[in-house]
Amino acid sequence: MWLKIVYKRGVAQLKYYAKSNPKETIMEHTNKLLENLKLLKNIYGKDIAKKELFDEERFWYLLEIICKYHDIGKVYTPFQNMILEKIKQQIIPTKFSNEIKHEQLSPMFIPAEKLELTENEKILVYQSIYYHHERKHEEIDKSYIRQIIEEDIQPKLKSIKEELRIDINEELNTRYIKYIKKRITEENELYNEYCMLKGLLHRLDHSSSGHLEVEEDNEQIISDCTTKFMDNNNFEKNKLQTFTSENRDKNILVIGSTGIGKTEAALLWSGNSKTFFTLPIRVSINAIFDRIRDNLKYKNVGLLHSTALDYLEETQEFENEEEIYEQTKNLCYKITTCTIDQIFPFVFKYKGYEKIYSTLGYSKIIIDEVQAYAPEIVAIILKGIEKIHNLGGQFMIMTATLPRIYKDELEKMNIKFEYNEFIKPEKRHLIKLQNQEILENINDICQKGKMSKVLVIANTVDKAIEIYSKIKGQEDISVNLLHSRYILRDRNEKEKQIKKFSNSEENHGIWISTQIVEASLDIDFDYLYTEMSTLDSLFQRMGRCYRKREYKTKEPNVYIYIKNATGIGKNNVYNEQIHEKSIELLEKYNNQLLDEETKIKLVDRLYSKEMLEGTQFYKDFKSGIEVLDNIIDYDVDKSKAQNLLRNIANTTVIPKTIYDENIELFRQYYECKDYKEKHKIRRMLNKLTVSIKVLQYSKRAQYIIKNPYMDKNEISIIDLPYDSERGLILNEDNDQNFDKRSF
Repeated sequence: MWLKIVYKRGVAQLKYYAKSNPKETIMEHTNKLLENLKLLKNIYGKDIAKKELFDEERFWYLLEIICKYHDIGKVYTPFQNMILEKIKQQIIPTKFSNEIKHEQLSPMFIPAEKLELTENEKILVYQSIYYHHERKHEEIDKSYIRQIIEEDIQPKLKSIKEELRIDINEELNTRYIKYIKKRITEENELYNEYCMLKGLLHRLDHSSSGHLEVEEDNEQIISDCTTKFMDNNNFEKNKLQTFTSENRDKNILVIGSTGIGKTEAALLWSGNSKTFFTLPIRVSINAIFDRIRDNLKYKNVGLLHSTALDYLEETQEFENEEEIYEQTKNLCYKITTCTIDQIFPFVFKYKGYEKIYSTLGYSKIIIDEVQAYAPEIVAIILKGIEKIHNLGGQFMIMTATLPRIYKDELEKMNIKFEYNEFIKPEKRHLIKLQNQEILENINDICQKGKMSKVLVIANTVDKAIEIYSKIKGQEDISVNLLHSRYILRDRNEKEKQIKKFSNSEENHGIWISTQIVEASLDIDFDYLYTEMSTLDSLFQRMGRCYRKREYKTKEPNVYIYIKNATGIGKNNVYNEQIHEKSIELLEKYNNQLLDEETKIKLVDRLYSKEMLEGTQFYKDFKSGIEVLDNIIDYDVDKSKAQNLLRNIANTTVIPKTIYDENIELFRQYYECKDYKEKHKIRRMLNKLTVSIKVLQYSKRAQYIIKNPYMDKNEISIIDLPYDSERGLILNEDNDQNFDKRSF
């Protein structure tokens, strides 16, 4: 029987519960925390309590105290009644209510004098416990707390001690309140240690509540697995890979040509450290996750992004994909492959941000393709790197091209790092600038597509669809389209198809896409036809053409169209000033082979402070840094922080044709009462949706229909044309059968 009452010397003793599902006592839950604490210390003890930051022995002593006492306030009768009611047991008569939360009471039980806590240590311990749920607390009424002590806690103090087997402050009082009134912030000398203690309490508490191990460990070492893979395939370490192997104990910033083996270099640098491997695009992260698991045979790796669980299910290789995802969300794997919005929101100091921040403080962070992010996003990344560095974490930034202002900013932050460039000598791209629109050269594109692999990249989805519509129907030509405006199910299939097409030597035809193919998508085409973007973006696009081959023909293999390029200007894809400066810098190389070193120098010059002075791009970057320097602690929630980091004002919709085909699934979701089953149906529904910009959404308000099976317009219905061939049509010019309705 779960509620066990024993009468001993006239005092009622009972089990003090921490949780109802599954039923668990405070002591059982606390013991799980202490087991996980021991595991964490055994695996990463030296990395967490670095000598230059903390007194190692004292740090672990304080964390153990925090774990032991964090939930003891749950002995409060109103909390116990809440659990007893849920497990259908008789509640205990009391005049008190549950407006005082357990974390507000827990600190008073700590025998601070007996534990020899200094004044600073009391602040650290009390605040770590008091704020570990980050609820909005009303100011504590000391007289009310005294009443709780006298009438609710004191009478059962003996049973609490015997049940929990823990030393308790003999004189329960409200003195602890003075230590929690002024929260520790970044200006406080205790800030770093507080973030580690509070953040690790979050980790230990969440993993123990989920009956998970806080850290997964095995005998495999990722750098050894990488070396073994390279040896088995007769790959010798190149200069980049040797450099990263020899500098594992340092921060690294490297420029490396496309196809030079940056992924292997990063994993060699990782060694046996806890590591977060980030990339800007989900499909690229999926590919890295697969490479680590399948090619390197390393199993202690997790996948973390907004649709990671869907991807794990689709591979059909895992019997326990939900468990893998839950463990990844709790940051327990040695390596986590992820998008930056999953880990870098901590810079906004949302409530509970210390959980991820403390973990990054003993980890290595790999930032791949940093040039692919908008300037305000890079400001967030660099500010995050500064904070991680302050807490003892390490970083490696690797990129094909690097705007100079980013390197300058890191140096300004007084962060030490090793910098190097590893440039392939091969010349892979002979460029031709075309002072015409890309649609004016459709015939040439089609002719090349009959015998070769041709990649066409437009700056906007509407332009990509328009090009596709012009080419579709031409005889003897295979043509496909990939962009961001497909429902997730169709986009995943398209991404598989383009990789399969690229990998087959026999294939020829045309793929039309947008900048979503730029970053880390391992595809290789014979010709590239592209609208002019900015130099960093353009050179990334070139990396999808002759990716690992030297070009020895006199005919251009990269055609760049300057006239009326789409996606340029305010509220668009590319900054107009950077776009114009890119054309100016590139013109002198027209009809020439462009070597890798020249590309890097051009990007360096384009993004130098001298060239950027006065541009909106530079203003966005500097204002991003300034805003982050003045963040108010705990002012935003995590979801808002993630949206700020994604730099997208998007909304999720379902095309009406897809909705009509799946209306029964929506009905099942609406009527389902089982949480797990409802969650499973929701993931199925998510695969039928597409994300569009809020601006596009608002301009088409007359085509938006409220979804009767969703609250708060979670997945609105959009009554515009959609098919798996072209995606969602927002522009009437891209649909011959489109009603001539006003936008």
